[in-house]
Amino acid sequence: MRKMLALIVCTLFLAGSSNAELSVETYTLELEAGDYVKYEIMGDTLGIMIGKDIGGDNYLGIENFIANEPEQKVTGQEIIEKGNLTYDCHIEKINMSLSFTLLLKENTSATDNDKMNFDISYLYTVWKVDTLTKIKQDYELNYHVDWLEDGEIKSYDMVMIDEISYNNRQGSWPGTIELNSTWTISETTKTSSTIRERVDEGEWETETEETEETVVTDFIVTDEVKVTTSAGTFEALKVKYSEQEDDAGTYSLEYYNSDFISVKQEEYEADELFVTMQLKEYSINSLESESVVETDTPSDNPLPSLTIVPALAVISLMSLLRRKV
Repeated sequence: MRKMLALIVCTLFLAGSSNAELSVETYTLELEAGDYVKYEIMGDTLGIMIGKDIGGDNYLGIENFIANEPEQKVTGQEIIEKGNLTYDCHIEKINMSLSFTLLLKENTSATDNDKMNFDISYLYTVWKVDTLTKIKQDYELNYHVDWLEDGEIKSYDMVMIDEISYNNRQGSWPGTIELNSTWTISETTKTSSTIRERVDEGEWETETEETEETVVTDFIVTDEVKVTTSAGTFEALKVKYSEQEDDAGTYSLEYYNSDFISVKQEEYEADELFVTMQLKEYSINSLESESVVETDTPSDNPLPSLTIVPALAVISLMSLLRRKV
């Protein structure tokens, strides 16, 4: 099952307990074209997770891990018509890219030096009527791997494009959340997928697929904590997201401060943390200040609840890609 774990948008680093009682209103901040929120990926756990999934028993490690600073940016407004309904949406784009070298155990692969070089980039576009309700989304995943075989550079490329429409949504976020708040949302999505593949820069092979899926997600506010990012220190509520069909150890954690800012996001699979991102900077035209000043107290500068859903499509595709490398 694909997730955009957004997580795109996952993040931050230090979280401490707090005795204060925090209540957060899940309001919508009006956004304009050009507004953005930028995050930073912490450590190399995402590269390690992908490397382990590809390498399997032959995994030895990774090196040269590089990740960009994922940016979520409002690029404009658009009217979307679905059936008899019309939605006034803002458009958000999220970009993410990473590269690393996978190290394999000696003499376990076709590569001359037991190394494979990976480049992965991801662009996510979402149409929302507010900061929480998606109407449709597109994403494009570009995947490239090359290695040395018999003295020659070999390669595999894949481009995957999904067009996703959200339908039959049941449930919603409460207007106010606090410790121990719980709620459930069910969404049915229709996805049109196009996958293009090629080997050694040869001819592209294309496959298309149409799918429909209903996902039921449970939410619970599990704790009230203090989190510190490079953008400041915040009192926040920790919200756990888990899809009912997923294993118990697969879930997301997101940290919202009193202004409903997503200041930290984390993703877990098999109870193993594989991606953490933290808020780095932002620019919002409707706000007086264009930056957050680092402080030891909760920030008074509101940010939008722009939530990067992380590029977990990469993880869910590993079983497919393993056959190609």
